[in-house]
Amino acid sequence: MGRSHIFTQAALLALATVSAASPLPVPIAQLHRKATSCSTGNSTDSIAWGACPDSFPSNLTCGTYTVPLDWNDPSGSETIELGLVRFEASGGKASRIGNLFVNPGGPGGQASSLLASLVASPDAVDPRIPERFDVIGLDPRGVGLSTPVVCDPAAYNKRVSYFPKTPDQYDELVAYNAALGASCRAKTGNLIDFVDTISAAKDHEAVRKALGGEKISLLGLSYGTQLFSQYAELFPDNIRALVLDGNLQHSQSESSNLLIESTTYEATLKQFFLWCANANATAGDNACPLSGQDVQAVYESVLAEATASPIPAPGCDGTTCRTDMTEEDMRFIIQGSLISPSSWPRLGQALAEANAGNATLLSRQQPLATGDAYEDSSLFAGTAIACQDWTHASTSVADLLEKATLGANFSPLTGGACQSYKIQTSCLGWPAPLTNPPKPVRYTGATTILQAQSTFDPSTSYAWGLGLHAELGDDRSVLLVRNGTGHTSYLDGGETAAALNAYLLDLTLPAPGTVFNTCNRCMNNR
Repeated sequence: MGRSHIFTQAALLALATVSAASPLPVPIAQLHRKATSCSTGNSTDSIAWGACPDSFPSNLTCGTYTVPLDWNDPSGSETIELGLVRFEASGGKASRIGNLFVNPGGPGGQASSLLASLVASPDAVDPRIPERFDVIGLDPRGVGLSTPVVCDPAAYNKRVSYFPKTPDQYDELVAYNAALGASCRAKTGNLIDFVDTISAAKDHEAVRKALGGEKISLLGLSYGTQLFSQYAELFPDNIRALVLDGNLQHSQSESSNLLIESTTYEATLKQFFLWCANANATAGDNACPLSGQDVQAVYESVLAEATASPIPAPGCDGTTCRTDMTEEDMRFIIQGSLISPSSWPRLGQALAEANAGNATLLSRQQPLATGDAYEDSSLFAGTAIACQDWTHASTSVADLLEKATLGANFSPLTGGACQSYKIQTSCLGWPAPLTNPPKPVRYTGATTILQAQSTFDPSTSYAWGLGLHAELGDDRSVLLVRNGTGHTSYLDGGETAAALNAYLLDLTLPAPGTVFNTCNRCMNNR
């Protein structure tokens, strides 16, 4: 949510144990384009397919599709380009099921990057998926290959506290947000007012029609569950299958979101402490250098040191990551480090090094904007989308101090730092309007939706999974629970991933109330 990098990594970090694949760079010149004028203002009749940039796998094709900037005025003069990548079903037309749209999360996550990584990591998914589906990675408007949100990197990289304690610090935070937003408007143009998730859902429908109009299958991870559940509300009859994995409930109040997300972060952090303390200190990829120690005490010691004075990060030069880490930086960063249990050994190493006075590994988990439009779009668009989707009603330092008190009491280890809090503070002073405010999903389609939710998810709480399930209804959705750690389940293997694939392939649903305990790529087989 708030720090889009965190949610995007939910998908990409899960590939770490099977591939060295990473987000793929795209030339800036290809991406740096604003919304443009068009004589008709309508979407084009077909997708313009062609070769992808050289940085993408050769067996992907890339396409562009023109849509209105403002779906409420589809005949208006301004348009944007949507960028997408496609992996055509390798089994041929005879066994092809249809189109499968994927979204890795965010907001701001590049679906194009996820699909490129999956193609480069064939063991990451059931081979029948790319064999029988044309897999489509459509970058939401503002993101990646689509017309991107572009902002001033220097304005983004300026350090500011999201936990102000005085009126002056509150004013500094609002001024930072306003300056960043002003730079985004200057460099992006009118698109900055039209990157809400409803617009992105309508873009997906336009591309569905351009691909031939058949019913589609959808796989949404994290924020992708909001995107595709809102798509389902708008276009309930156009869905063949819909998987929502790591559920985001877009209907709670600000305080409820803070409580729900900060406590699931804290609960997962405690699971990490237990794992690391009991892990083998020299078990290769599964080692934790803090094995046998009081890991919580080490964590608290690192935060205390950073509170007294930022811990140096000598491996960072201030261009791609910060040269030191504050206590506040760390509380936000560690949430993202918990997303994939396969990265927990690296988190253990990062804490051990920070405890010895070197916070480089932690700093590298918080990327700075570098001027690369493709990579930076996940950061810039993440904020822009969130500010149009989520309420941010605080008007004074007193309001934020009350929220900090909530976090300090119910999540004392993390102090309430979480993506929801970052959204609620990052959007104060943002220039674009709130156009897609939280409300319950109303789904009326005949296709039964399959949700998947882990119990110790550091970002999207089990409580949100239950809440979204209640909104969708028992008669229109099945909630599949994985009793274990990690944010999302599809790319982690095991019984949960197998059940999701069975549904995507032949619409087989698990029995309501099913709980699985295995995961191929999770710690302690959870």
